[in-house]
Amino acid sequence: MKRIIVFLGMLAAAASAAGAQEEIQAQLARRLGLTDQQAERFVAIYADTATDLAKARAEINVQKALLAKLLLDADANERDVERILRQAMDAEVQVRMIQIRRELAARKLIGDRRWLQVRELVRRLMAQKAREAARGDRQAGDTTELDARERALLQELADLLGE
Repeated sequence: MKRIIVFLGMLAAAASAAGAQEEIQAQLARRLGLTDQQAERFVAIYADTATDLAKARAEINVQKALLAKLLLDADANERDVERILRQAMDAEVQVRMIQIRRELAARKLIGDRRWLQVRELVRRLMAQKAREAARGDRQAGDTTELDARERALLQELADLLGE
């Protein structure tokens, strides 16, 4: 597990630097035993859909804002409310489909075992964030907490995966 965290750290650090795509691909190839082509494809899976995902998420936010504005009026038209809700739902379906396609493509590319390791690391990060939010602070209360370096690295991975 430490090797994966170190690998993800190197991957995240490489992603932060300008022109890091080649470095990410090299790290993927070396640490996960992928070919250069597989590593290139792994990065491309997420890079190719980033704009579409951002647009769909923005559309959801627009529809939420329109709905909030519409509901300020006591005489809001129910048809308009339904139309806006349907548009927001359509955008949410787009987001989920992009995420599912990404996950299936990446999983197929790197294999189930490796994919599950990556997902477990991201799950740990999200669990820690939830614990911190519940406590309202960032104190490390037990040994399952991630240190600051691991957390930063895993956040980079989560950002890459769109989590």
